[in-house]
Amino acid sequence: MSRLETLKRNPLLRDVPDAALTELAGIVTERHLSSGEVLISQDDRGEALHLLTEGVVRISRVSLGSRERVMGDVYAPGVLGETAVLSLSSERSATVTALTPVTTLMLYRDHFEQLLRRYPRMLWNLSRLLAERVTFLNDELIAFGMNTEAALSHVFTNLYRQRVQAGVPRPEVLPLSTQDIMLRISSSRETVSRVMRKLEKQNLVRMGAHGVTLLDPDGLDRIPLDLPDAGE
Repeated sequence: MSRLETLKRNPLLRDVPDAALTELAGIVTERHLSSGEVLISQDDRGEALHLLTEGVVRISRVSLGSRERVMGDVYAPGVLGETAVLSLSSERSATVTALTPVTTLMLYRDHFEQLLRRYPRMLWNLSRLLAERVTFLNDELIAFGMNTEAALSHVFTNLYRQRVQAGVPRPEVLPLSTQDIMLRISSSRETVSRVMRKLEKQNLVRMGAHGVTLLDPDGLDRIPLDLPDAGE
């Protein structure tokens, strides 16, 4: 796949004129990371955003109490690091780590600002991406504030949809360990294990060596939000 074709797949560049893509192809810097390498570190100064063209990355953040929280995974094609590029502080709000071999195209702030001014479609796409992220975070706050089952349902079904959209083989098999789930929903091992057993008894999921297999994604979406956690 040519660089122009790769750029066209990115949601930031949807329906952007070919002239913009041609210009962009000449100014981005390609980066390659192995699994486990850090692409972006929290609190570092952000001078560039990344267009994720291949692979999967994990977003995590350390709170003031030094507690790590996994914010989610991003599958190619995607956009990373745009918040720091747009903000006045320019500090990275989270750490981005490669879960698989990853390729990105790095675009520096100055070039990005020039492109936004000259090609309004990019600005529209960026606004839409940020609006979708706000909606997702609002839904997550509601789910996480209700009960652990609702939180797990939110995490599992959204990750499943991401994998379907990315064309990943066997999207229903989520590469999540118990530790990954604990960090994602900020819950104890005991609580996660208890709720996972309940979901398994309902034939909604199955925990295995390769992660969590969703047996009934639609059923997960129908989990009531107002029930107390199992065992409470």
